[in-house]
Amino acid sequence: MNQILKTGVLMTLALAAPQTIMAQLPNATVFSDNFASGSTFNGVSSPTATSTSYDFESSKTGVESFPVAGGLQFGLSSGTTSGFVEGQALFISPNSSAVTLATTGDYIDLTYTFTDTQNLLAGGTSSAIYTGLYNSGGVAPIAGTAGTSGNTVTLNTTAGSSYATGGTADWQGYISRITESGGTLAAYTRPQETGAGTTSANQELIGNNFGSGAYANPAGSQVGSSMPSTVTLTAANQYTVDYRLTLNASGGVTISDNLYSGVGTGGTDLSSQSVDTGSSLLTGAFDGLAIGVRNSGSSLNPEMDINQITVTEGNSVPEPNTLALLGGGMVLLQVARRRLQTRA
Repeated sequence: MNQILKTGVLMTLALAAPQTIMAQLPNATVFSDNFASGSTFNGVSSPTATSTSYDFESSKTGVESFPVAGGLQFGLSSGTTSGFVEGQALFISPNSSAVTLATTGDYIDLTYTFTDTQNLLAGGTSSAIYTGLYNSGGVAPIAGTAGTSGNTVTLNTTAGSSYATGGTADWQGYISRITESGGTLAAYTRPQETGAGTTSANQELIGNNFGSGAYANPAGSQVGSSMPSTVTLTAANQYTVDYRLTLNASGGVTISDNLYSGVGTGGTDLSSQSVDTGSSLLTGAFDGLAIGVRNSGSSLNPEMDINQITVTEGNSVPEPNTLALLGGGMVLLQVARRRLQTRA
């Protein structure tokens, strides 16, 4: 009995040892745009590894969206007490495979560096910067008039819009927001806009029913609990957002969103949130992104100048030590089996 008990213990240890030790492969760059390789604006989307078309949509008219020296600057054309603008883009060609989260620990990461040109997170506690990753289903945003300015769609709640379908209406994914100090950090879903509504708001990707022109057909669901914000930005300074979706052990995603001072993620961490969807998974494949800014409160015109956008992916593999444990466990099982056969 003692020998059998020992054998059972050995078998249990051999089988259990390697189950939880995982490592990350070096991340792979999927997309990297410094706006020097031919990106276009409100044009036909033809993504490469270093360029794409950024299509802009807003609750207001006269949106600025033009390339400046080394970057992409966008905002509203004048001050407003409530308004937003967002850039939408595919970072993978519709003919290629999306980044897919398949194994616990797999992740996709969107990092971008921007300059606070003016008035970001300055109008009131509902003013925010939004970052999202999506599954486009292989459908590009609706292309506007190619050029250096002008917006694709004016987002509103007027029924019967020709923009109610197509484009980004069926995109689905996750968004996180960074708000002005005194507001709340939050993350939420953006489901496919397939309800009965026929408004241009179906093209919107970052708003989650926060006002006229934001998506609400249906609205998204908040992920985790909101956290207080203590963020104050300084005009003309540079900052970096690092936004990551990681497949968790329950089969859902963990959403993390960090804001750093300066270029890259080595500066002071000014804002950090991490929330978990549990086992709920809206989508595990991603090929589209959106970045947006909102002003709400004092009449201001928020403007952002993005200098670099990078998308990377990472995959989980067993640690070398785990593989060794697995091999050792198999040896133990073989030894135990032989001993039992000898006793028999």
